[in-house]
Amino acid sequence: MNLAIGAVIVLTLLGSELTGAQPVQHEQLWLTIFMVGVLAIMVPGLAIFQTYFVSLKIPTNSVGFQHRPEVIARLSACHSAVWLSASLATVWAIRWQDVVRGTWQLDRWPLLDEFFILLPVIFSLFTSWIIFSELTGKISQSDSRLCALKKRAGLACIRLQTCLLFVLFPAATVILIRDLEPYLSTLNDFEKSAAFGALFLILAAGLPLLLLTICSHGNFKDSIFENQIKTIFIQNRINLRKIRIWRTGNQVANAAVVGIIPRFRMLLLSDKLLNLFPQNELLAIVKHEAGHVMLWHTFTRLGFLTLPILAIAQEQTQLAEMPFPHLEGGLQELTDTAIPFLPCGIYLAFLLITLPWLSHQMEHEADIFACQSKGLRESEGDAESSADLKCALLRLAALAPGNYERQSLFHPSLERRIELIEKIERSPQKIDQFKRSFSRRRILVLICFSLTWVFMTLI
Repeated sequence: MNLAIGAVIVLTLLGSELTGAQPVQHEQLWLTIFMVGVLAIMVPGLAIFQTYFVSLKIPTNSVGFQHRPEVIARLSACHSAVWLSASLATVWAIRWQDVVRGTWQLDRWPLLDEFFILLPVIFSLFTSWIIFSELTGKISQSDSRLCALKKRAGLACIRLQTCLLFVLFPAATVILIRDLEPYLSTLNDFEKSAAFGALFLILAAGLPLLLLTICSHGNFKDSIFENQIKTIFIQNRINLRKIRIWRTGNQVANAAVVGIIPRFRMLLLSDKLLNLFPQNELLAIVKHEAGHVMLWHTFTRLGFLTLPILAIAQEQTQLAEMPFPHLEGGLQELTDTAIPFLPCGIYLAFLLITLPWLSHQMEHEADIFACQSKGLRESEGDAESSADLKCALLRLAALAPGNYERQSLFHPSLERRIELIEKIERSPQKIDQFKRSFSRRRILVLICFSLTWVFMTLI
């Protein structure tokens, strides 16, 4: 779902850039604003109609209960198509960006024009989530109308938090770098390298602070279990600032270590994970997250995302000055506008092709690290660690059966992860091979990052 949302946001922003920003005449200004409002309201309006349709059909047994997930999936697909069309129409047909950039001239400030361009898109998405949460059956029928609305809004906020972290935050980073490009072009190579180094550190330290800002979180209450978790990180020589409980209304079962800089690094454990998983399986999940830190996965992913952005900033000006075949009419104007965005398109294709492969490999490596990691007791070895992790993955599959064979952009399927753990259990000697390769991979990542940085900024 995050991939689809990201695609809509990218297409919306790309369309707003390609179609220019001409000032809107006064008599058309209010009409444009009115039509954008109609599109933003039409999408949740369709969601209201769809939920009303389902509430009429299912109680009368027109649709069997066993087919309810299929009906909801079809309605969701139909709604996603409408949301996609309405989002793109705001920039391609109604030209909302002409009001934001041409009339209001909000492009003078970084990120402000993109915020207003995406505002009707995010509004229709968020309100649709609030309405569609009624179909999931997670709201009690005994709740009052106001209480049910608050709960639905809370569920939508949790989904929006994930969208902010995995879609909007990376997009805002890319846009901010592009908005700052005129200022960076006046710097020499050494100053530009230092500027991007500062940006890298800000991202490394800012993501944990962003999590604390947008997510509802609380202190860890079980001091004994908290000490056990900290012991795992101490055994692996990992400096951890704090452990926080991510309050999701018992909707999300997930864990994550965020932050590269030790002073800002913290472990997030969701409330559903703590409520449904036994402590031995939770400790196996914690070892998995510790593996991400030990194997420099966060550093690798962040460098993987920022280095191509640095290359785009370095080469975009030269690309715009290169001679291209001359075309006539409006096609020439469109081509002149699109050429500077060619590196961005290559970058997006690069991410869509290589980022899933890299993320899946890192998940498998973290699983292997968790399986080979010793327990809190000397008698607890590799067999217990792998068994606990496999039980945790099976329990996670039981919570969402449809995700057992499904892979996402950042995670391989649970089926493949369990198969790898079983392969390790059958051949324990493979763990020693992975142990020897861990340090070599960390050194290789550091060398590749350093060489790429020097090549892009100093040559």
